[in-house]
Amino acid sequence: RIVVPAAFGAGMDAGPGVAGPPGWRRGADALVITGAAAFLLWPLLAVIATGLPRIPGLPGDVWDAALRSVWMAVASALLSASACLALALAVARGAGRWVEGAGMLPLIASPLVLGTGLFLLLRDVAGPQQMALPVTVAINAAMALPFGLRALIPAAQALQADYGRLAAALDLRGWARLRYLVLPRLARPLGFGAGLAAALAMGDLGVITLFAGDRPTLPLKLYQLMGSYRMEDAAACAVLLMGISFALFWLFDRGGRLDA
Repeated sequence: RIVVPAAFGAGMDAGPGVAGPPGWRRGADALVITGAAAFLLWPLLAVIATGLPRIPGLPGDVWDAALRSVWMAVASALLSASACLALALAVARGAGRWVEGAGMLPLIASPLVLGTGLFLLLRDVAGPQQMALPVTVAINAAMALPFGLRALIPAAQALQADYGRLAAALDLRGWARLRYLVLPRLARPLGFGAGLAAALAMGDLGVITLFAGDRPTLPLKLYQLMGSYRMEDAAACAVLLMGISFALFWLFDRGGRLDA
């Protein structure tokens, strides 16, 4: 009911698809789906039931951490979307498989390892707390690159195939090409990729543990509350984190569909 079904291409004017197998196999499917849903939803419902009534009573430092996390997630989403767009357009213009491979490299790198390396490189240049927010934003944007590229590259290749020659014949280039051709046609996958990057950055608990100091993000604050055995406040913090993550994803994804 939530996900729009993807089209698989043109068919051969066949009738409706084959129905699922009846009998015991339908019951087995229902049992497996119900078990998987219970495994995933039961912990979430337990956290929501415990934490939702306590959200108004959360201390001020939790809200400060939430605001800090939102700012970092939005910045990471915009940075990741810009990088994904540049790489996807380069791949669509035939820049080579190595460009796409470079965008997939974050899949094999741990954000904590990257953060440790940057900590060692920058410790003689600036203090860890001074670099906490920029480093965390940059690494979160990089970690979201592979997921954004998976959504953007096919759309960018289709755009180039459908409108590339016409744009070249009209000498449409630069900002005009980006404004009138690229962004309207790629708005949906771009919004989806940005929403995914924002949600991933919102829930990240990796790099910030090295740099945060006295300015934690919401996931780190949640971890600190659990460490001090304030489980009800931790549950409320988790509900807040889940709600903000979903809201950020929805806003970016919905924003990409408005003028697409």
